[in-house]
Amino acid sequence: MLSTDETQSPLQLQHRQDLLHRITLRIRQSLELQEILETTVAEVRSLLGTDRVKIYRFHADGSGEVIAESIHGDRLPSLLGLNFPADDIPPYARELFIKSRQRVVVDIVTQTTTGTSLRENLNESTTQEPEQQLRYRPVDPCHVEYLTAMGVRSSVVVPILHDDRLWGLLVSHHSQQRHVSEVELQFIQAVTDQVEVAIAQSTLLSQMREQAEREAKVNQLTTVLHRLPTVQLQAALETVVEIFQASGGRLYLMSQTPNQVDQFYVYGEQPTELVNGGGRQIEQHLLWQQYLRSPDQEIYKVAAPQDSRQQLWSQSIYLSGDECPNPNCWAINDIYQEPIFRTIVTSFASTQVRGLLIVPLRYGKQAIGCLTIFRNEIATERLWAGRCDNDTRQIITQISFETWRELRRGQAKPWTENEKKLAEVIGGHLVMAVQQYRLYSQVQSLNANLERQVEERTAELQHLLEQQQALSNGIAKIRASLKLGEIFQTTTEEVYRLLQVDRVVIYQFNPDWSGGFIAEAVGESWTSLQQAQASNTDIQTYVSQSDRCIVSNFLDAPVPNIDTYLQETQGGDFSRGCAVKRVDDVDTMNFSDCYRAVLQQFQCQAYVIVPIFQADKLWGLLAVYQNSGPRQWKDIDIALVMQTSDQLGVAIQQAELLEQTQSRTQQLTKTLEDLKQTQTQLVQTEKMSSLGQLVAGVAHEINNPISFIYGNVIHATEYIQQLLEVIRLYQQRYPEPDTELRTYLKKIDLDFITEDLPHLLSSMKIGTERIQEIVQSLRTFSRLDEAEFKSVDIHAGIDSTLMILAHRLKAQPDRQAIQIIKDYGQLPLVDCYPGQLNQVFMNLLSNAIDALEEQSNQRLPEHNYTSQIKISTRVIAEQQVRICIADNGIGMSEGVRSRLFNPFFTTKPIGKGTGLGLSISYQIITDGHKGKLSCQSTPGQGTEFAIEIPIRHYSKL
Repeated sequence: MLSTDETQSPLQLQHRQDLLHRITLRIRQSLELQEILETTVAEVRSLLGTDRVKIYRFHADGSGEVIAESIHGDRLPSLLGLNFPADDIPPYARELFIKSRQRVVVDIVTQTTTGTSLRENLNESTTQEPEQQLRYRPVDPCHVEYLTAMGVRSSVVVPILHDDRLWGLLVSHHSQQRHVSEVELQFIQAVTDQVEVAIAQSTLLSQMREQAEREAKVNQLTTVLHRLPTVQLQAALETVVEIFQASGGRLYLMSQTPNQVDQFYVYGEQPTELVNGGGRQIEQHLLWQQYLRSPDQEIYKVAAPQDSRQQLWSQSIYLSGDECPNPNCWAINDIYQEPIFRTIVTSFASTQVRGLLIVPLRYGKQAIGCLTIFRNEIATERLWAGRCDNDTRQIITQISFETWRELRRGQAKPWTENEKKLAEVIGGHLVMAVQQYRLYSQVQSLNANLERQVEERTAELQHLLEQQQALSNGIAKIRASLKLGEIFQTTTEEVYRLLQVDRVVIYQFNPDWSGGFIAEAVGESWTSLQQAQASNTDIQTYVSQSDRCIVSNFLDAPVPNIDTYLQETQGGDFSRGCAVKRVDDVDTMNFSDCYRAVLQQFQCQAYVIVPIFQADKLWGLLAVYQNSGPRQWKDIDIALVMQTSDQLGVAIQQAELLEQTQSRTQQLTKTLEDLKQTQTQLVQTEKMSSLGQLVAGVAHEINNPISFIYGNVIHATEYIQQLLEVIRLYQQRYPEPDTELRTYLKKIDLDFITEDLPHLLSSMKIGTERIQEIVQSLRTFSRLDEAEFKSVDIHAGIDSTLMILAHRLKAQPDRQAIQIIKDYGQLPLVDCYPGQLNQVFMNLLSNAIDALEEQSNQRLPEHNYTSQIKISTRVIAEQQVRICIADNGIGMSEGVRSRLFNPFFTTKPIGKGTGLGLSISYQIITDGHKGKLSCQSTPGQGTEFAIEIPIRHYSKL
């Protein structure tokens, strides 16, 4: 009950002022609201001496909670942390608390309620009596039962306002009846005013802290966005989800052009695609798009376009209360309680998502996307002062205040204003980041396009440079060789490698304008036209006479040699100035069926053909084929083929000129060598002729006196025999000569003369016969009377040569005699030039003797070694004779043997050989007798020369 007795001593007034001052100081010493409230209830209870002082704070749903309490002993139970339903304080009472700031004093004993309005006290005249400002009324019976069940007999309630809203109540409870004075009530009001100031300061502090926290979180996001050269949108989304402690998030970026697609960055728990949406995402829903693109238009009035799917989405969409969402941040606490979302909420059925925070991303007035944050459902727990049912109004007065724990699952956690503001700020940063990302992407795209163009141009130039270098290398290779075969093959291989085609061929015209492939470079998987041309004779007549592929304007023949067109037109358009023929795709050309069959036969899909000119004459064609598919020929490809063709023309002309020059040079060289050999042979023949004449003259001069002597020796022998018979008869008749005769006979030793003179005449006869044989051998060797081609005895020629060389065969001081082994076969007379053949025998035998002499010089004297020359003759097949002259001398190496018959080649010291003997012998046998002269030799074992000549010649050489 409120007492109006204000009679207080000055000491009491001072005490109360000091106490108020102390409470104010304690409140102001702390910036933490909870600490302030706890201090307040403790000081107020201490001043009033009541059993309980509490501060009761209202929730948004009208219910409230005891957030600070001070109790004395155990007279009253503690209510700290307990919640009370909204119905405990009726709406009219709340209205009085707000509008009049009414303070209520309840006395259960007297069952009276005294209410006083602070605003009325401030507005009315101070001359009015205080009693007139008090309102007395009976206590509601329900309220009496309520306080009685709580154990309260006296209570004081003072409202706490903040921003003209009922923030809470300062309540004093006492278990006994207590009169509350006006001064105490004013004191409580003064303390409440200080609490309101503290709440305002705490709110400002909380706002500052929230702002600082927002800035820190924004800085955290900014760091993530810009820590790398490129904007990290995915990492930014993950950071945003962590900042809001959400269950997931999505960043949706609209496509900028019709050719692009929308971009989605997702993190955490995600909804499914729209039901019956054709694979569309939730952001592509008509409702969502309308909110992003037209934030000022009321969503519930959106008309669906003529699209059956969008009509399905937009059925029955509305917002309760005709409210429009915040255009900067649409906070949806519970998607299942938002009617407009019922066509979208099915996408969240498989998730625990309950709340959405949609932040549109707009650059100026243009929507570029949105940031969506998901918040999962939560479980709430509240402690109530007694059991209550929030779904129905309690009819029966609550009589128990025992703690009742309420646990609710699947609840939505509301979005706070701070979270909304933070989301808007983050949205602004994301807009700038997205624009920066897109600008960077555009710059990167431009740079990439520019780089690609530069790379393409560089690659093109590099390719052109490589082609030019390769062409230069190819030209160098072409010029490095003057052999047309090597030039053509090198050219096709280089073009094949440079253009990376399937086939490159060179086609040459014949004098009658027919032609064929002379060089080709082709891939392993394709048929070789050059090999097919050589192995398949039908290739030249692929098109039959009855179906000839002759077209009046036959401009694109890829394989000219399979048809007679080029032959009949003498090169076709190429001979009339056509520089190049190119086809990128044969399937797109208007070719005849016959010609298509030709192309199919040779696997051709695209080709380039250029003519090859030698001076002004069409020489042939250079053709490049792509068989694997069509090909868009580039200008540089055409230029390369044409340049190669020009170089081929130059190379062909140079090669032919070189061939002509070399042919002429070879003819002149051969003529010069023939002249030299002829001159040498003439000199040698002249020498041999002079030697033959000399030998023949000597033989003739010797032959005359020897013939005279040989003829007279016979008669002298007869005459001497007769004289000796006369002497014998005289000795028989006159056995005793006179002294003078006897002395003379004794002096001349007549008996010796008689015995020796027949022997002397016999020796003279033998000597003359030997001289005659030598003369005959000289005549046989010289053959002055046998210079014509005639049949002769080969053995006689060999023997005469041995007769002449007899002095070299005899033993010398430094070597033994050379043994001659004759292995003569039965030879018929052989048609030959006797003199020339004897000259060959002389050369071969002389060389054999030289080899044996050199062998003897190299061997030690104690070595038992016999030098031998074996001469064998045989008749061999095909009416030929074979004469072999072998020695067991030092032999010769293969290098020496291969050059043995070259003119002027010799292994003998200077002055001992001219190097012409074997060369002349080779010409005599091969050219003069149409035979063969060969040599077989093994170093250290000897050498064998073999002469093979025909027995008969049917015409003179």
